[in-house]
Amino acid sequence: MDILKTAGAIAATGALAFALAGCSSGATTETTASEAASTEAASTEAAPVEDYTVSDETLDTSNPYAAYITGTLTNNKDTDVSYVQVEYVLYDADGAQIGTALANTNNLKAGGSWKYEAYVTADAASIASFELAEITGF
Repeated sequence: MDILKTAGAIAATGALAFALAGCSSGATTETTASEAASTEAASTEAAPVEDYTVSDETLDTSNPYAAYITGTLTNNKDTDVSYVQVEYVLYDADGAQIGTALANTNNLKAGGSWKYEAYVTADAASIASFELAEITGF
């Protein structure tokens, strides 16, 4: 009787292994050129939107006592953010970093825009260029 149980178990195991073989990751599928093009087009259309966009960046040196980088930040998220900060790096004519500029705000609505003035920490006359270093938001 033990032989029958063993034979039955072997047969059941073999049947299960045969059934699972069709589900293995080694199974091949064919993709036509039109399906591939359709998939590529769909992935191109679904490109992620940046959480924030910055526009109208300008170095403002009109105040003799302080300089600012002004601009507009737009919250492209579907949700409000409780805090947003923009940070710039400032460079002299030799390309050396000479300071930073930053601005922050609270409670920016979804889809809302914020006109900011990022306070410059370097002598305005020394600034040859600047670049946006980071946008932080949560």
